[in-house]
Amino acid sequence: MPAFGYMLLLNENVHQYLTIKYDGWLLNYLPNVWRIWFLFYGSFFVALATILYSIYCPPEVKNYVSAFDMAETEAKHQISLKQAEVVRDRLKWLWDTMPKWMFPYFDLNSINLDGNLYDRADPIAHLANMSLVQWMILDMWHRGLRCVIYTMYAIGLTLVAVPAAFTFLQVTWLAIRRTV
Repeated sequence: MPAFGYMLLLNENVHQYLTIKYDGWLLNYLPNVWRIWFLFYGSFFVALATILYSIYCPPEVKNYVSAFDMAETEAKHQISLKQAEVVRDRLKWLWDTMPKWMFPYFDLNSINLDGNLYDRADPIAHLANMSLVQWMILDMWHRGLRCVIYTMYAIGLTLVAVPAAFTFLQVTWLAIRRTV
């Protein structure tokens, strides 16, 4: 991204080396360096979306593809380390602090959080169920930010793909014309 910024702002002669001389009638209305502008803003949007994702996405959601993946991986591990209470306390904290709009999606009454977790008939299954709910709460937590990040990725990748596609088509078309 800084290289594109340098080409755009500081060096007026670089664009002549990066411009395909034949842009056709469709692209006559765009400035000569339109590809660099698209690459600059596209990479800017992708970088910003990546930074926001890395800051605001919870580690559990980043590390596991789905809630079932987290439950399968973590339940036995947490039981063997005697950390079921840590998982339960984290779930209670998430439940107490989650936004009001999320309450209709979850039924915490179906998960009994009282008593000793190790005395249950199947403590691993119970802990896996708590891990499922924990992952789903964390996954839904920042829904507005998720939409913004998705939109930024879509805009950035589109801006990067447009000049790549035009250049590919132009180079291919010129190669076909020369061989025919």
